[in-house]
Amino acid sequence: MTLQQRKLRKFIFKFIRNEKKAKLYLLNQHWLKIKKQKERRRRRTLLKLWKIKRLQLMKQGFSTVA
Repeated sequence: MTLQQRKLRKFIFKFIRNEKKAKLYLLNQHWLKIKKQKERRRRRTLLKLWKIKRLQLMKQGFSTVA
């Protein structure tokens, strides 16, 4: 293998590796957005459930000071 061939081969491997890194980075970004959205949705749901529970307690007359 000549010097030019080795350089070309090294360049190709480097290029492929960088492409993989970029692809994984973009996939990870997408995953993080999904994770954040799920967390927001979860928090909203828990808040609604908490409000419903508080209303039920108040209707029963068991108002607790938090």
